[in-house]
Amino acid sequence: MITPISDIGSIGGVSASMLAQIAAAQMPAPMAPLQAPSLDGNASTTPATGGFGTLLARAVNGLSDQVNSADRMQQLAATGQLSDPQMAIVETTKAELSLSTAIQVRNKLVEGWQELSRMSV
Repeated sequence: MITPISDIGSIGGVSASMLAQIAAAQMPAPMAPLQAPSLDGNASTTPATGGFGTLLARAVNGLSDQVNSADRMQQLAATGQLSDPQMAIVETTKAELSLSTAIQVRNKLVEGWQELSRMSV
């Protein structure tokens, strides 16, 4: 016998209240958009963004914040202070994916640097 679905929001184990909690969770601020340098060579018309080093530092700080948030959620879930332990799993998975992406980017940067160093001048 087929039973009717009582709450369409709970399909896959995700309730509407859990979706609201996930949406209300503090997300890291997005990075500021990069602006292309001007073609006329006038450096005063381009904004002072700090360059690649600043961009890299912001990305690393964002990754660190995400990992710290996942750790905090895991501690709350382990001590029973978190109303929905699945939120800790979601945060941990997001941190895992971010760390994996950062490792892949690092590997590509190292590979590019090695290729540049092998080129003859």
